[in-house]
Amino acid sequence: MTKPEGAETGASPTTRRSTRINTKVQTAAPKASKKSTSKPAKASKSKGNVTEPSEDEIDEIEDDEQEVKVPSVRASRRVAVAKNTKGTQGSGSTEKARKNGKNTSRAVPVPSPSASEENEDEDEEDQEDQEESEDEDDADEEHELESSSFEEGDSGSDFEEPSPTRKAKATTPKKPRQSRAIDRIPIIKPRKSGTAKAPKVPKAPKTPKTASKGKKVPKASARVTNRSVEDLDDDEGQSELYDAVLDSQVALDLVVADWTSSYERSPDEAMLNLTNFLIRCCGCKQFISAADFGNQDEMVETLENVLIRYKETTANFDYPIVSKAKEFKKFKKNLLEFYTRLIQKVQGDILFDEVFMNTVLNWTISLSSSSFRPVRHTAAIVALNIGSSLAEISSELQQDLNVTNRQLATSQKQKAAQSKIKQLEKKVKESRTRKTSISKWSEDIFNSVYVLRCRDVDPLVRADCIHGLGQWMIANPDHFVATSYLRYLSWGLSDKAAAVRLETLRVLTSLFEIENQPNGLRQYTVRVIGRLVEMAVGESDTHARLGAIRVATLIHKHGQLEEEDQIQLSTLIFGANAKVRKSLAKFIKARVWEDEVENRMAGCELLAQGEGNVVKKDWVELKSLVCFLIKVGKEAEKNESATQDDEQANVTGTRLFDESKVGRIAMAIEALWSEIDVLKNWKSIAEYVLEDHTKLPGVSSSRKPRSLEDIYHLDDEEENVLLEIFVASLQLTLQPPAVPGFQKEKAKLKAQQADTESEVGGYCTNILPRLFSKYGVDASRIRTVLVIPQIIPLNVYMDLRIVTAYEELVDDVIKVFKKHSDPSVLNAAALTLRTMQSYEMLRTSHETKIEALGASIVDAFLTLVSQNPDFDVLDRTALENITTCLRRLEHLVKCTDVTTKRPRSTDQDPFESLLKVIRGYRGVSGQDAEILVSALSISFLWISWLCRGKATKYDQNADWTEDDIQELLNMRESLVTVVVDLATNDNANVDARVRRRAFQILGDLYWLFGGDMFHASKGPNRHRLYMTCPETTQAECERFLRSELDLWEEKVRQKMTALRKARAPKATLDGDMEHLQEDAQEDTTDEDKTLDIAELLEDERLAAEQIEQEDKYEMFGTVFSFMRQIMLKDFSMVHATAVIARYGRFGAEYDEGVKRVVTSIKAQTSEGASKLARDQKTDLFMAVCLSSLKESFERYMDGHVQSHHQVLQLTKVLSTAIKPPGFMQTTRAGIEQRQVWDLHRRGILYALQTISGCTMGEDRKKAKAIQFFDVLYHLPFATQANSEEVVSIQELIKSECESRLIVVGEDEVWSPLRTYQSKLDKMVQKAAAEQANAIKKAEAVAQAEETRMEDEQDKQGDVEMDAAADDEAERAPEKISGKKRQAEDIDDDGEGEDDEIGAENSGREGSSDAENTHVEQGRRRSRDGSVNETDDGPVVKEIKRIRVN
Repeated sequence: MTKPEGAETGASPTTRRSTRINTKVQTAAPKASKKSTSKPAKASKSKGNVTEPSEDEIDEIEDDEQEVKVPSVRASRRVAVAKNTKGTQGSGSTEKARKNGKNTSRAVPVPSPSASEENEDEDEEDQEDQEESEDEDDADEEHELESSSFEEGDSGSDFEEPSPTRKAKATTPKKPRQSRAIDRIPIIKPRKSGTAKAPKVPKAPKTPKTASKGKKVPKASARVTNRSVEDLDDDEGQSELYDAVLDSQVALDLVVADWTSSYERSPDEAMLNLTNFLIRCCGCKQFISAADFGNQDEMVETLENVLIRYKETTANFDYPIVSKAKEFKKFKKNLLEFYTRLIQKVQGDILFDEVFMNTVLNWTISLSSSSFRPVRHTAAIVALNIGSSLAEISSELQQDLNVTNRQLATSQKQKAAQSKIKQLEKKVKESRTRKTSISKWSEDIFNSVYVLRCRDVDPLVRADCIHGLGQWMIANPDHFVATSYLRYLSWGLSDKAAAVRLETLRVLTSLFEIENQPNGLRQYTVRVIGRLVEMAVGESDTHARLGAIRVATLIHKHGQLEEEDQIQLSTLIFGANAKVRKSLAKFIKARVWEDEVENRMAGCELLAQGEGNVVKKDWVELKSLVCFLIKVGKEAEKNESATQDDEQANVTGTRLFDESKVGRIAMAIEALWSEIDVLKNWKSIAEYVLEDHTKLPGVSSSRKPRSLEDIYHLDDEEENVLLEIFVASLQLTLQPPAVPGFQKEKAKLKAQQADTESEVGGYCTNILPRLFSKYGVDASRIRTVLVIPQIIPLNVYMDLRIVTAYEELVDDVIKVFKKHSDPSVLNAAALTLRTMQSYEMLRTSHETKIEALGASIVDAFLTLVSQNPDFDVLDRTALENITTCLRRLEHLVKCTDVTTKRPRSTDQDPFESLLKVIRGYRGVSGQDAEILVSALSISFLWISWLCRGKATKYDQNADWTEDDIQELLNMRESLVTVVVDLATNDNANVDARVRRRAFQILGDLYWLFGGDMFHASKGPNRHRLYMTCPETTQAECERFLRSELDLWEEKVRQKMTALRKARAPKATLDGDMEHLQEDAQEDTTDEDKTLDIAELLEDERLAAEQIEQEDKYEMFGTVFSFMRQIMLKDFSMVHATAVIARYGRFGAEYDEGVKRVVTSIKAQTSEGASKLARDQKTDLFMAVCLSSLKESFERYMDGHVQSHHQVLQLTKVLSTAIKPPGFMQTTRAGIEQRQVWDLHRRGILYALQTISGCTMGEDRKKAKAIQFFDVLYHLPFATQANSEEVVSIQELIKSECESRLIVVGEDEVWSPLRTYQSKLDKMVQKAAAEQANAIKKAEAVAQAEETRMEDEQDKQGDVEMDAAADDEAERAPEKISGKKRQAEDIDDDGEGEDDEIGAENSGREGSSDAENTHVEQGRRRSRDGSVNETDDGPVVKEIKRIRVN
C-alpha cells in the first residue's frame, strides 16, 4: 500500500483533506451558481485562484445535514471535514493547539483525545482506506457543498425543511466501521428553526471498502442526491403555497405563476405539491409521498393512512377555514381566490392536457368524501370553487363559439378562402371539445361533491354547498339556472338550519338581481314564491326573515308578486321587530307609489286643469299612505297567525300596552321615515289634519271623484290614522333617529335641534286649542292629541309669555280626564299632567288645579261608597260607577299625591273605604275584577304617598311621632291581612288577576317597610314599622308562584307548537321534499340530534319571548316581585329554588333575573358575625343549588322539556357562584373545599338512587337518569386536588353501584358516568403529581437550607483564616529565621524541598503582597479539594506548616 503524500511532506491527513476539498469547491461552485436565483455562490473566478469555503458555509452544511437526520457516522465525517478545512485557513494556530494537546473543534459534547492519539489514529486510518474511500469522500463532500450552495442561492435561508422522500433516503446508513472512535460519537438530533446550532462532532473512521482507488462515483448516486434536492424543493413548494395563502399581503398572482412554471418543468412534482397543499389547508400536517402519489389505484388507502396519522397526532381539530384565530381570518377567502386564479391561469393548454384536471379532481373528490369533517369541508369548498371557475370558462367558451359560428357561417356564405374556413372549423371543433370536457368535469363535481355534501350533517358544509351552487348559476346562468339545479335551492329554503336557509336566500337575491332573467328562473319563481312569503312572515331567524323580504322585494320589482302576497308582506310593517319593519320600507314605498299615488295624481291633474287650482301633492301622498295603512291593518287583524307580534294591540285602536307612544302606526312611520319625504313635512300634515272634512258627505268607492275636495276628503277612520301620523312625525322631528356620522357635527346638530324645538313648540301652542276643541269628544282621537304636550317643550309658553294659554291647556287636560273613562285616555291624560308637574317654572299655573282634581275624584269615590254600603254585586250601575271612579283615581294617584287634602263632603276615611270595596266585591271575576285590581293598587300607593309625606315633613333621619306611626301601622296591618288572604290562601272563587295583583302588593309592602327608611337607626318609633315575612307566608307565596310558572310554561308550549306549524312548509317544493327528508334520515347521526336540540331551544326561546310580551304586566310582575323579595332577604334563600330551577325556559329577561338571584344569595354566605353562621348559610346555599339542579333535571325526566341542555346551562350559572376561591379568585369567600366535595357526594347519591329506581321496562327513563352525571361533570371541583377526597368519591360510586345492584355497561348510555369517572381519575393523577412536586420542593428547600448553613460555616472559617493570616504576616520575620535554623538540621533527602521552601520564603520577604496572594490561592484550592496538582501546592503545604507552628 502506498504511503500518502501528506505523510511524506510532514502534513497531517487533516491538512491533506482540507486541500482536496478546496479543489473540489472550485469545481462545484459554477454548478451551484447556475441554479442560484437570490444569492450568488461563492466560487473562484480563475483556476489559479482557489477559494476556500467560509465558516458560515460550513455551518450551513452542518445545519442542513442535521435537519435531514443523516446517520451519526456520515454527519460526523462531514463535520470533521469542515473542521479541518477551517484548520487549513489558520494552520499555525491549529498546529500549536494540537501540540498543547487541546481540541480544536467547537463545543464538542465529549472529551477530545490528545494530539498524539488523534494524529496516530488518523494516520493509521488513512493508510488503510485511502485507496477505497478517497474518491468517494471527494464526491460526497463535493455534493454536500454543491447542495448547500444551491439551497443558499435558491431560497436565501440557512436551511430548508427536507421532504419526506429525502428524509427516507438520508436515513439509510452505510455499514459502520468497527472502531473504538465510533463509541465517542454522540447522536445529533435535528434542531428546530430559530434554535441554537448543534455542536460539531469529531470525525468517525470508515469501514474499509474493496473498491480500487481510481474507481469513479456511480451516476446513480448523483441521481439519488438530486432527487433529494428536488424532494426538498417539493416540500418547500407546498410550504410556500400554504404560507402565501395564509398571508393576506402576498400577491397570489405571483404564487400562481410560480406554480405554473414548476408544473411546466415537472408536472408530477407540481401536482404532488398542490395535493399536499390542499391536505395542509385541511389542518393536516401529514403529507403524501411521491411513491404513494404515483400509485393512483391505492388513493383511498393512502388518504386513510394520512388521516389516521393526523388523528393520532392532533388534539385540536380546529381547521383553518372555520378557525376563529386571528391568523386564519382571511384564510378561506384567500384559499378560494388562489384556486380561482389558478384555473384562470391554466385555462389554456394545461387545463386540457388530461393530467392537471384529472389529478385535481381525483384527489379533491376523494378528500371531499372523507368521514373527517375538516378534510371533507375544505375539499368540498375547493371543488365547488373549481366548478365556479369552470362555469366562467364555459360561459366564455360559449360566447367565443357563438362568435366563431357566426364568422364561419358568414365566410361560407360569402365563399371565403378555404384556409380561413378550415381555420374557423378547427376553432369551432376545439371550442366544442373543450366545452364538452368542462361540462364533464362540472358534472363530476356536481354528482360526486355537491349531491353528497348538500345533505351533510354539518350545516356549515351545506351552506357552503348552496353558496357554491349559486356561484355556478351566476357564472353560467344559461346552463345552471335550470330545474335540475334550482330544485336544490328549494330544499335549502326548508333546511332545518337557519344558516343554510339564509345562504339560500342570498343566492336567490343574486339571481333575482339579474335584469334579464332566464326562463328557468321565471318558472321557478311561481313555485317558490309561496315559501318565500311564509318565511318573510313566520321565519324564526331574523336574518333569514330579512333575506326573504329582500327576495320578495326583487320579485315584486320584476312584476311577479301577486296582490295577495303583497298585502300579506305589507302587514309586517306593523310588526314588533324593528329590523323587519325597516327592511320593508322600500317595498312599501314602491307598493304605495305604484298603486296609490300615481293613480290619484293622474286624476288630480285632470281635475285641476278644469278647476284652475293647484294640486296639493303632499295631501295626495298622505291620502294614499293613509288608505294603504288602513287596508294593511285590516288584513293584519284577519290573519292572526301572521301577526303574533302584534297581538298586544288594543282592540279599540292601534295602540300597544306602552301608552307613552302612539302605537303601531308610530312604528310604521318610524320605519318609513327615511324613505318617504312627505312624512318630514309636519306643517303640511298639521294643515291636513285641521282641515274640516265634514263639509262633504264623502265619496264612495263606486264612483269617481268630481273635484279635488273629493280626493282630499278623509273619513273618520282615515282621519284617525292621519292624526297618529302627525303625532309620530312631530316625535321624530323633535327626537330624530341617529344617522351615520352625527357625532362629527354634534354641536351643529344640537343648535339646529334647539331651533327646531322652538319652532315646533310655538306652532303647537297655536293648534293645541283647536285640536282639543275638535277631538275632545272622541276618545280614540283625543288620546292621540294628549301625547302632543308630552313631546313638545312646554317652556315655550314661558318664553313666548303666554302663560294664560298654558293654564287653558291644563284646564283642557283636566276636563278630558273627568269626562272620559277609557283607560287609554285616562293614562294619557295622567301622563300629561305628570309631564306638566316636571316644569317647575310653571308650577303655580298647574299645582292648585291638579290638587283640586284629586280631591274631587276622592270625594266622588266616597260618595259612591256611602250610597252603596252593602256592595251588592247585582247592582251593575253602582259597580260600574265605582269601577270608573277607581280607574280615574288609580291613574291619577300614580302621577300625583292625592292624600294631602282631606275630603270635605264626608268624614269617611278613603283608605278604609278602599278596603271595604275589596272585601265587598271579593268574589267578582272577569271584567268586573278590575274594581279589585284598582282598589289594591290605590291602597298601596296611598300608604306610599303617606310615607313619603312623613319623610318630607320631618328630617330624613328624624324619628316620627307616635300618632303618625300608629296611623301607618294600622293601615299597613289591615292591608297585609287583605292581600295575604287573596294571594296565598286557596281561594278558588278569586279571580287570577286579583291574586296576582295581591301577590305583587304583598311583595311591595315588604319592600317598603323592610328597607332603610324604617331601620333601627332612624328611631324607635319608625323602627316599629319595620316588618319581616313569616315562614308560613313565604311558603304560601312560593306555592302560588309555582302554580303561575306552570301556567306560563303551558303557554310557552302552546306558542312553540304554533311557531312550528307556521314555519313548516304547507306543500312540498318540486315534489321531491319527501325524498330529501328520507335521505336526511338515512344520514342521521348524533350531530343531527344536536341540531334538532338547537332548533328546539330556538323555538322555545322565541315562544318565551312572545309570552313575555303578552303577559308583561302579569306574569313578569308576579315573578319579579318574588325575585326581589329574595334579593332583599325578605324571603329566605330556600325559596329561590322555585325560580332558579326554571332557568332557560322563559326568555332572556327571566334568565337575567335568575342570575341576579343566584348572585344575591351567594353574597349572603359571606354575611354573619361568626364563622358558624357563615358556614350555615353556605351549606344552605349549596343545598339550594343542588335542589335547583335536581328539580330542573326532574322536569326533563318527566318530559316537560325535551333536552337536558337547560339543566347544563343552569349548571354553568351555578358553577360560577359555587367555584371555590383559587388563583385570581381570592375575593370569593364562604365556599370551602369540603362543601364542594359534599355537593358532589349528594349529587352522586341522587343520581344512583334515580337510576336504581327505574324498572326493567323503563330504559328510556334510565338513560335520562344517567345523564345527571353530565351535570355533575360540569360542576366545579375543589381547586386543590385532594387524592383522599377523590378516592372516597370513587369508592362511593363503586359501593353504591354494588349495593343497588347497578351494572355499568360499556354502551353509549353509560358514557356520562364513564366521563365523570375519567375526570376523577385525572384528578387523582393530578393530586399525585402535585404531591410529588411538593416533595421535590421540600427536598430542594432542605438542600438549599443545608447549603446555606455550609456557606455560613465556610464564611466563618474564612474570617478565622484571614485573621490568622494577618497575625502570621506580622510574625513573618521571626518565623522565617526560625525556619532557616530548622532547615540546617534536615538530612540530605530533604535538601531539594528545603531549598525550594527557602527560596519561597525569601520571595515573601521581598513582597508581602505576593505572599498574601499565594495564601488566598492556597486557601481557595484547599476548599475545592485540590492541593498538590498545581504549582501552588507547595505553598499551601508551607502555609499549613506555618499555621501549625
